[in-house]
Amino acid sequence: MLIETLQSTLGLASMAAAIYTLPGSWALARWTWAARHPMPSVQGPSSNEAILILVPAHNEAATIPRTLPPLMAQSKQDGNSVVVVIADNCTDLTAQIARDLGAIVLERHNETARGKGHALAYAFQTYPDTAWYLIVDADSSLDDDFLFKLRQKISEDPAAIQARYTPDCAADDPRATLKHWALQAFNINRQRGRAKLGESVSLLGNGFALSASTLNQVPYRAGSIVEDFEYQLALQAAGLKISWLEEVAVHGEMPSGSGEKTQRVRWEGGRIAMLRQHCLPLLKQITQGQHQAWSALQELMLLPLNLHALLLLIACLGNSWTSLMGVIGLLILIAHAGFALSELPAGERSTALLSLPRYLIWKLIQLPAILRSSTLNSPWLRSERQAERSRPL
Repeated sequence: MLIETLQSTLGLASMAAAIYTLPGSWALARWTWAARHPMPSVQGPSSNEAILILVPAHNEAATIPRTLPPLMAQSKQDGNSVVVVIADNCTDLTAQIARDLGAIVLERHNETARGKGHALAYAFQTYPDTAWYLIVDADSSLDDDFLFKLRQKISEDPAAIQARYTPDCAADDPRATLKHWALQAFNINRQRGRAKLGESVSLLGNGFALSASTLNQVPYRAGSIVEDFEYQLALQAAGLKISWLEEVAVHGEMPSGSGEKTQRVRWEGGRIAMLRQHCLPLLKQITQGQHQAWSALQELMLLPLNLHALLLLIACLGNSWTSLMGVIGLLILIAHAGFALSELPAGERSTALLSLPRYLIWKLIQLPAILRSSTLNSPWLRSERQAERSRPL
């Protein structure tokens, strides 16, 4: 009796895993195939609409002196953009340093509504009349011709734009090549594939631009710990498309050590919370003929790839059809990861592969913390910056 019960439970678990992973595997297959060739160069006229460059900053006194000067210089060269630093609940010298460097500073103090999403919402409400808003994290830098290429993309009249987002890892980060691999797959190849298929891409939280008309149509009310993904779902629900700009990049710091754990728990726990909140409403929209919800549902159901792989392995333990779906899903996952690996510099590939097993074990160890943070009221936690290790605030 016990063996029969275990077999029945395993059969149900493998069936559930096979069905659940099907949308994510299908999406990965389509996106990977479509991403085989880079996007064409952005052509056409250059828009001259005003751009407000928003830099949300919470206790960034160590990073603002490095971020602002090149950003201010590019803004000055552009001629119709302004840099605004949102000093959000700061207890250090962020606001004063930003002013000294020539930026406009918007100070916000609200201990009950904390986090980047609330800071951005406050800025959009404070400056409601600008044609476009570009969001750049306080630990990031832009390619030299970023604003020029952004203006060419703006001339196509998109609702929103996400630029290529590449990692800036610490020199002593043992997982640097692995992060390059993971973000090549997530931040570039998936986005490129979706753009090639004519789909809306993801908001990656850094280096993205929103038009005033988009914010009027879909007000920014994203206050969760994954505010970018939350607002992306709102845009997709409204049928608005996020365009992809691959030709230029924003380069953002990737945390390591304790900061990496904080960020990983926040990202993955927050996405699971979004899954719980939006999965059933999106399914309802699809059954009502609102087909734009399908793209959002696919991305929502595609868990982080280590968990996706775990579910596929469970599917492989079932009967013939669930095993077949599990094997096909694993082959798609291998192709997706292999394609991203092939785009790394040759010298990084073996290092990334060798560090993968230890990283997967580390990810599984973080699973309890990720699940604890997957509630809608989880607090926003800031990740430690590289510059803070050598410079006291």
